[in-house]
Amino acid sequence: MATAQELREALDGYISQANANPRVQKTMRRWSCVIQFRALDLEVTYTVTIKEGRAESVEEGVHGQADLIVEGQSEDFADVFWGDSNPASQYMNAAIKVRGPSDHVMRLDAMAMLVYLKE
Repeated sequence: MATAQELREALDGYISQANANPRVQKTMRRWSCVIQFRALDLEVTYTVTIKEGRAESVEEGVHGQADLIVEGQSEDFADVFWGDSNPASQYMNAAIKVRGPSDHVMRLDAMAMLVYLKE
């Protein structure tokens, strides 16, 4: 199990990479979404607000109306955020569950792919 601090560091690192990645910015430039990541084992939620493809804020707790709710265990989230695990396989194995409109889910998947895509 990842600690709350480890999870936050992993999420912050992931968001920093996404915001700094030109491929992510170009592909996601028209995407705005509020995402709640809920680590069920830690009973902690992080709300990420994305506007025009950039993460504008990462806040602990529930903030605003979520477009996507992503639930899982802290270790599974940390593995995805650090790039050690493929998010699609985590969904397929039901380790991470995503609720929300399919267009938002597809963009979240695309962002994850682009962040860790090796050229």
